[in-house]
Amino acid sequence: MDLKKLKERRIAQMLLTYAAGGWVVLQLVDQVVDRSVLPEVVYRVALTLFLCGIPGAVVVSWFHGAKGAQKAPPLEKWLLAGVALFAIGTSAMVARATIAPDTAAPLELSADEDPRRLAVLYFGAQGGGEDAEFLAAGLTESLIDELSSVDSLTVVSRNGSQLFRNSPRPGPDSISKVLSVGTLVDGTVALAGDRVRVSVTLVDGKDGTQLGSLRLERPREQLFDLQDSLSLQVADFLRRGIGVEFGRILLRQTTESQEAWELVQEASLIADRANESLSHGDIHAASVSLSHADSTLARAETADPTWVEPVTRRGWLAYRQSRLGGFDRAVYDEWISVGLGHAERALALDPESSSALELKGTLLYWRFLLGLVPDENEADEIFHSAEELLRAAGTPSAEASLSHLLSNKGDIQLAYMAARNSYDADPFLENANLILWRLTRSQWDLGDDRQSRRWCEEGARRFPDDFRFQQCQLMLYALPGVQPDVPAAWELAERFVEMSPPQVHDINQRQAMHFMGMALVRAELPDSARNVLLRGRAESDVDPVRDLALLESIPRSWLGDWDDAVRLMGLYFSANPSAQVGYRTSVAENVVPWFHRDLAAQEDFQALLGLN
Repeated sequence: MDLKKLKERRIAQMLLTYAAGGWVVLQLVDQVVDRSVLPEVVYRVALTLFLCGIPGAVVVSWFHGAKGAQKAPPLEKWLLAGVALFAIGTSAMVARATIAPDTAAPLELSADEDPRRLAVLYFGAQGGGEDAEFLAAGLTESLIDELSSVDSLTVVSRNGSQLFRNSPRPGPDSISKVLSVGTLVDGTVALAGDRVRVSVTLVDGKDGTQLGSLRLERPREQLFDLQDSLSLQVADFLRRGIGVEFGRILLRQTTESQEAWELVQEASLIADRANESLSHGDIHAASVSLSHADSTLARAETADPTWVEPVTRRGWLAYRQSRLGGFDRAVYDEWISVGLGHAERALALDPESSSALELKGTLLYWRFLLGLVPDENEADEIFHSAEELLRAAGTPSAEASLSHLLSNKGDIQLAYMAARNSYDADPFLENANLILWRLTRSQWDLGDDRQSRRWCEEGARRFPDDFRFQQCQLMLYALPGVQPDVPAAWELAERFVEMSPPQVHDINQRQAMHFMGMALVRAELPDSARNVLLRGRAESDVDPVRDLALLESIPRSWLGDWDDAVRLMGLYFSANPSAQVGYRTSVAENVVPWFHRDLAAQEDFQALLGLN
C-alpha cells in the first residue's frame, strides 16, 4: 500500500478527530469524578475504552476514510467485533482491579473468635428496687436495638440474651459457645440517692479477658428519659471497643513476627497514657509518653522491617506531638518533617497503604494551615497535594479531614458531603464527635440554621462532655434571623470555656468572646458587642494562625466598623497567604460566605485583595 492510498483513506485525520473527541469526553468525566459525583472507577473505565477504541478508529478509517460511500465488508465487521470484545474484557478487568484491589484472602474467624459477633447480657440491678431493675432491662434492650442497626455487627436477639437472664450464669467461654459469639457485653445499673450509675464491661467470649470498661453517672431526675441517651453513649463505647479489638486481630495477619505485633500493642497502650496526661493539663508528661511509644515502635520496626504498621504509627505520633500546644513554629515544622519522613518510608513499603496516604495528606494540610510555607505557589501545591492524598486514602477519618480542607477551599457543600460520607461509612463511629462537628460547622458556614442546629444537637446529645457542642450552640446565635437569648448565650460561653482542655483553653476563651460579640450584635447591643470583642483579642503567641482576627472581623463588619474589619482581615491574610487567594476568587465570582458579604462590597477590602 503506497503513501498516496494512505492519504486517500485519511487515517491520520480520523485518528486526530477521534483523539480530540475522546480527550473532551475524558475531561468531562474527570471533572465529574473529581467532584465525587461519580466514583474513580468510571474515569479509569472511560480511559480504557478510549485507548482500546484506537484500533477500531483505524479499522473504520481504513474501510470508510476515502471519499464516497463504502459498504461494510464482513472483514470489517469481524475486526470491529474483536475490538469491541477486547475493549469490554479489558474494561471489566480494570473495573474489577479498581473496585477490589486487595486480592488477599479474607480474614476467616470462627463464630466464637469474631469480636463483631456479640451478645448483650441483661444488666444487673444494684439498689433502687424496681426502678433500677426496669432501667437495667430497658438499657439492655436499647443496646441490643442500637447495636443491631450496625451492618458490620451480628448481635444476638433478645431471646438469646434471655437464656442467661434469670439463672446462674456459666463462664464466658460457655456463654460464647452457646450463643456463637466472640464478644460479651455485661453491666450493672445502680440507683443511689439522686444519681444513676451505669457500669459496662466488654469481655472476650473465648477467654473472659476484659477488653474495656465504661462507667457513667447521671442525675436521677427524669429517670426513664435517660434511657435513650445512656444507651447511645454506651453503644458508642462498645462500637469503638469492638473496632479496636477487630483491628488487633487484623494486624496479626499483616506480620509474621510475634515480637513486632506485641511491641505495636505495647506502644498503643503507652500512647494512650498521653490522653490521660492531657486531661490533667500535663503536656510534658503527654510528650514523654508519646516519645516512649515511638521508641517502642522503633523496636517493632527492627523486629519486622517489612511491616508498614509501626512506621505509619510513628508518623501519627509525630503528628500528635505537633499538636500538644505551644506556638513555636520551628517546633511545629520539626515534628511535621519527622512525620512526613515516616509517611514516605511507609509509602515506600506499601504505596497503597490507606493509613500512610492519610498520614501524608494530613501532615501536608497541617503544614499549610500553620502557614509554614511562605511561598504562595508552594503553599498552593501543598494544599492540592494534601487534597489528592486524602481522597486517595478513602478512610472515614480521611474524609473528615477532607471536609475541613474543602471548607477552607470554599467548597462548603462538598465539605458537608465529605463529612456526611465519613459519618455514614464509619460503622464503629471512631472520631464521631469530630465528624459531627464538621457536619455542624459546614452547615453553619452555609448559613443553614436548621441543619446546623440538627447536627449540633445530635453532637450534644451523643457527646455531652465535648466542648465543641457547647461552642456550636453558642454559634447558632450568630446566624441570620436568630433572636439570641443573651443570658443563655453567656451560660453557653462559660460552659464552652470550662469544658475546653488545657491546651486550647486560652484560645477558646477568646473565641467565646467573639461568638458572644456576634450574639450581642444580633441582639442589637452594639456597645456591649464592641467591649466583648476587645476582650477576645490575642497576639500571635496565643493565635499564630490569626483565626481570632478572622472571627472578630465578622461582627466588626456587621457593626459597620469597616476599618477594623479590613485591618483584621489583613492580619489574617498575613498569616494565611493562600486564604487571600481564595477570598480574591470568591469575591470575583460573587460566592462570598454569608458572614462577609457586606465586607466584600467595601472598596478598602477589595483593595486589600488587589481587585482595584
